[in-house]
Amino acid sequence: MLVSDKYNELNIGRNKLEGARENQEIYHLFFQKHQDVVFVLDTEANILEFNDSILKYTGYSKAEVTGPFDQFVAADFQEEARQKFALAVTGETVSYDVVFVSRTGERVDLRMTHSPILDGDNILGVFGTARDATEFTLFKEKLSQTQKDLDFVQVVGNVGNWDYEVKSQEAHWSEQLYRIYGVEDPENITPSLENYLSMVHPEDRNEFMETCMSAYQTGTAFSIEYRIIRRDGIERIVHEQGNTIVDENGVVTRMIGTVHDITEYRRTEAMLEQSEAHAQMIFKNLNEIVWSIDIQNKKVLFCSEEFEVLCGYKLEDLIKSPLLWDETIYHEDAKKIQSIISEIRKGNEIFEQYRLLHSCGDIKWVDVKAIPTCDSEGNLVRLDGIMRDITDKKKSEETLHKAAFQDYLTQLPNRRRFEEYIEEQIDFHREKDESFALLYMDLDRFKFINDRLGHFVGDELLKQVTERLKNRSENQFTARLSGDEFAICLPRLKTMDQPVNVAKEIIDILEKPFHYGDYDLFISTSIGIGVFPKDGEDGDSLVKNADTALSYAKGNGKNTYQVYTREMNQESYRKYCLERDMRKAVRQDEFRVHFQPKVNVKNEEIIGAEALLRWEHEEWGNISPAEFIPIAEDSGFITEIGIWVLQDVCRQQKEWSERGFPIVPVCINISPQHFLKKDVVEAVQSNITQYDIEPSWIELEITETSLIHYSEVVQKTMTSLNEMGVKISLDDFGTGYSALSQLQNFKFDTLKIDQSFIKNVPVKSEDSVITKSLIEMAHGLGLDVVAEGVESKEQLEFLYQNHCDHVQGYIYSRPVPGVEFEKLMVKRYIQKSQ
Repeated sequence: MLVSDKYNELNIGRNKLEGARENQEIYHLFFQKHQDVVFVLDTEANILEFNDSILKYTGYSKAEVTGPFDQFVAADFQEEARQKFALAVTGETVSYDVVFVSRTGERVDLRMTHSPILDGDNILGVFGTARDATEFTLFKEKLSQTQKDLDFVQVVGNVGNWDYEVKSQEAHWSEQLYRIYGVEDPENITPSLENYLSMVHPEDRNEFMETCMSAYQTGTAFSIEYRIIRRDGIERIVHEQGNTIVDENGVVTRMIGTVHDITEYRRTEAMLEQSEAHAQMIFKNLNEIVWSIDIQNKKVLFCSEEFEVLCGYKLEDLIKSPLLWDETIYHEDAKKIQSIISEIRKGNEIFEQYRLLHSCGDIKWVDVKAIPTCDSEGNLVRLDGIMRDITDKKKSEETLHKAAFQDYLTQLPNRRRFEEYIEEQIDFHREKDESFALLYMDLDRFKFINDRLGHFVGDELLKQVTERLKNRSENQFTARLSGDEFAICLPRLKTMDQPVNVAKEIIDILEKPFHYGDYDLFISTSIGIGVFPKDGEDGDSLVKNADTALSYAKGNGKNTYQVYTREMNQESYRKYCLERDMRKAVRQDEFRVHFQPKVNVKNEEIIGAEALLRWEHEEWGNISPAEFIPIAEDSGFITEIGIWVLQDVCRQQKEWSERGFPIVPVCINISPQHFLKKDVVEAVQSNITQYDIEPSWIELEITETSLIHYSEVVQKTMTSLNEMGVKISLDDFGTGYSALSQLQNFKFDTLKIDQSFIKNVPVKSEDSVITKSLIEMAHGLGLDVVAEGVESKEQLEFLYQNHCDHVQGYIYSRPVPGVEFEKLMVKRYIQKSQ
């Protein structure tokens, strides 16, 4: 606080400052409780006085805050700080940016203001303020209750308390109370009335006892200020507040109270009276409204000029008519203001936020701290406070809230808001005993469009999808959960047909083409439907089951909807078990590689084989590849399985070679996921080297899907494999996104015709024409042709007549274990089944 001898150095006469007594409490409120750093410097830049905020920013103790103020300034800012101070000493008020360095070395950005302290024409010193320049972006305000708690902690931080049980005469003193009384060995002092009285100043004991006895006899609260003599002999002044607790008969059973050491406060009161002029100068440099009101006389004692900026009214009009203040309150916050006033009349400090109405009609947000002063009877006599414009901060908070709960692209609620909304709807519909539906949507072919045409086109497509969904109905909640995933909630269902009808309508409106620039874009949607509470009584279950239904819709060909049923979970459980168990199937040797021979059409010679994976599950027996391969692809485990197959085939080829069997190339299916990884070439090379086999003994088989995306990656991988001597075949050509450019741009050795074409030849003319064309086209490009799934003599004859090179299928052999394939290789030639 202010130090008297320093002010004597400044030759400030007490007779010049007696007129400031009326505003002593204003200065105390501003100087001691203001959150900004406030300090006084002499003309040599030495610190004379400061508030506690400087301790927060520097980390030093009060005793350490002494000497030149620029010792706390970062080295790269000291020269400017000295220059600005020099201007202030000449009578100029200056503001500038500066960096303080704390005890721990942390740099703190501050906005500094220096104002000269004048006595006539003489400059006695400099007042300074410093504000945290990063405050606006920190947003440290919490909920009002949290702030109240914080304020309470700040207010009572240096207050001791006691508790006295009347019947047992037992007392309890807090640790802070011991410290206030200078007791360093609490364990040697028994809390008692006698020991307490021994520390009350002898001249104040009678008044103290009379006050306490009066409260005890009347069962009322009390408040008293008196002197104490600490154990070290130092005299201090304390303010004590106490209350009584009575039983059902009105008998006082307990007394409690707090003791606040106010010595420094009393010592500085006189100094505060002298500080009115200084405070006025500082107030003019603040962006807050500092005010003081005489409640009993309905008079504005003081209000800083910022009132005119914030409210748009003349300050003199407020002084003349204090009721003008009420006119600035925004009408929607009137009830809140009444609640605030009620708390203030109880003597409670408040820290609140509400809105003001500027004279021009603009709405301003402010935070207000108000500190009431009551007389000895508890009547409110005065109110002091600080008000700050936080309109910009509120706008920023609104922007942040919007970013947290709204999808940036479509402006729809995001997943976080969706999850909140689901819980809200569950609570509402459970209370009403009603149902609502959740439609989980996924846009089919969106990823293809996004990858092929770019993210700009994809983003525009999502916006247009959003508009169609929003225009469909107002009575629905629509959210974007991720890239192409949406969710729609239909509240208060009338019938169970309602969500189905909505799903059909959505499928219909999204089938229509979307237009962007020169593009006509076509997509479809798959929808899973779950209904509360039938399909889930909590948010997680409902979302999970709707998502399960969506998976079934996509599995049923897409562009359709599926209503959740319990049976879906049973199948989902099987999928879960298979995904879990396939990881240990590799370790437990449950996988087996079978070999299906590839046969020369002309002479029925075995010229190669395809490696086909089989799984003998320890519980469920033989699991079809058609079931477990898609699960492996969805889970990403397909890559590990592919590596295992590659290793096993290389091992088998090495074994056959050492045993003298004829060696034919074995074709291994590589998933698109695996083929697009950078390590696929390394994996092939590593296994060929490890088992010391010829690269030509291995052939890799990829599908068209691998070519659709990332063509540059595919090209590099194929080039590396070709250079290694590994052959590559294209599987299932014609069943996906077929394009001749794929055959022209990539160097394949073999083209495999899918069995979906072969099964209908020569009966179905369309498939016969396609198959014949594929053979001719492949030969024209210099590729061998393998037809898969050949089962009949008629199919084989058709392929022979149309010059197909090789076939594989049940007409010659099913996939067989390695030991049986050995027998086929020994014969070298194979006869077709009858």
